[in-house]
Amino acid sequence: MSFRPIKYDAGRITRLPVATSVTFAKGMALQDNGSGFLELATSSSTRIRYVAMEALVSTANGQLLDVLDVQGVLFDADTDAAPAQTDVGTLADLATNATINPDASTNDAFFIESIIDTSTSRVKGYFVTGETV
Repeated sequence: MSFRPIKYDAGRITRLPVATSVTFAKGMALQDNGSGFLELATSSSTRIRYVAMEALVSTANGQLLDVLDVQGVLFDADTDAAPAQTDVGTLADLATNATINPDASTNDAFFIESIIDTSTSRVKGYFVTGETV
């Protein structure tokens, strides 16, 4: 389960410092931990700015990780349940750092543009970093 860039991702990968003692996997959503280091996003996250583009188990603050800046990037995203047609055009919360909850819209972290496949619980959309649509 993860967030996979589909479009508009060219030239958006950079290396940024991460927090210590975190296990990162490619495709996981990331947020700033308040101290200038990236950490894994949670179901209550509203400002997702990056997605991990490599796996890493960090052993010290400041270790560098390849990340994708999510602004304007279209993603293929896994959901925690089969999406419904009524989820299209709505804002959704993260379920985990690697999935969307299409039935929750308290934190509004992801805009669902369309359904890719209901049987594999995948949607297409964008991170919205807290703005309203």
